Amino acid sequence: MNDIVVRPERYRQFGPAEGSVFCLITNTELRDRIKLERSGDYADYLIYYNDEEGQIESLLKNELPEHAHVLVVSPRTFFRSPDQEYIGSRRKLIAMACNSTPTPIKDVIHFLRMIENTRPDIQQGFVDRFFDLGPRAEHLVIRDDERGTEAIFQHLREDYQWNIQAGYLDWGEQQISPSGEISVLPADIWEFSDTLKLAIDGEVTFCGLPILHSGEVSFLRRDQQHIFNELKAMHTSPIIAKLKNGAITDLRAVEKRGESAVRILETLFHVDSRYRTVWELGFAVNTTLELIWDNRAMNEVFGASNGCLHFGIGLTPYTQYHLDIICPGTTIYDEQGNVFFGGGQMIKSSAA
Repeated sequence: MNDIVVRPERYRQFGPAEGSVFCLITNTELRDRIKLERSGDYADYLIYYNDEEGQIESLLKNELPEHAHVLVVSPRTFFRSPDQEYIGSRRKLIAMACNSTPTPIKDVIHFLRMIENTRPDIQQGFVDRFFDLGPRAEHLVIRDDERGTEAIFQHLREDYQWNIQAGYLDWGEQQISPSGEISVLPADIWEFSDTLKLAIDGEVTFCGLPILHSGEVSFLRRDQQHIFNELKAMHTSPIIAKLKNGAITDLRAVEKRGESAVRILETLFHVDSRYRTVWELGFAVNTTLELIWDNRAMNEVFGASNGCLHFGIGLTPYTQYHLDIICPGTTIYDEQGNVFFGGGQMIKSSAA
C-alpha cells in the first residue's frame, strides 16, 4: 500500500520559503499513510489534523504559525475556503479539491504529483495574454469546428466576476490545487440568483470529460456516481446545447449512445430548473496535468497543450451538484477570427 508523500520544496506556486514554516493539514485517518518530507529551506515542518468542516479556520486562527506555507489534503472532509481574516497577510494556502468528488488515496498521490509538475510561470503567461487581449475583443466566439457549433459570448460586461486560480501565490492568497484556471461568473459566487446570466447565445458542443461535484448538502455517493455514469457518454458522444442568454433551451445527442447524457441532464432540469443555466465558463491553463478518466474534481484545471474550456452548470451550495464539462474540442476566437484561447496555437507569456 503506497504512502502519500508530501514534498514541499517541489510546490513552485508557493515561491521561496523566505523563512516560513511549512504546514500540512490533513485528516486523522491518514496519520499513518501520509509522509511529510522535511527537505528544503523551511524553518520547520508541521502537521495538523482536521476532521470537521470549518475546523480549518479554527486551526488558522489558534494554532498555525503566522508566517507559513499551508497545504490542505482533506479527502474525508469538505474543504470550504477560509475567509481572508483567517489567512492573514503572511500566509499562503493551497488546498487539494478532493472531497466534492470521490478521491481514492491512489488518486490523491497522482494529483500531488500533478502539483509538483505545475508550472506557475507558464500559467502566468496564459493569464497575461488573456487579460491583455480580452479587453480588445468586442466579443468572443465559442466554436467547435468539428461539429460546426458556434455561440457568441459578450464577455465585457462590467458585472461579471472574473477569478484567477493560476500562477504564483502572493502572501495572503489562497488557491485550489492543482492550480490553473481563469473563470467567469455573472456575479460573486455568494450572490447566486436565477436572474443572473452569462450572455452566451448560439450553440455549443458538450464533448469531453464531465466532473460532477457535490456540495455540502446531504447526498449519497452512489447517487452521485449514478448520475456521472449517465453523463460520461459525453466523453465520446457529442451533445449539442442551444443557449439563449446563458440558459440551455434545447439539447440533442449527435449519436444514439449520447442519449443517456441528454436524458439525465433533462432530468436535472426538471428537478431544479437552475441547472439550465451555464453559470460559469472556466478557462483551464494547467498544461502539465494528466487526466484521470473518472469523476475527479482535480481534473477541472486540465489545460491540454493550449488551454481548455469547460462549461459549469449548477452552483454549489445552492444546487446539490455542480457539473463541469471539459471540452477540448472547443476553441475561443475573437470577432476577427483570431484564436484567443485553445485551438492550435500555444499561448505564451507576453514577455516571451
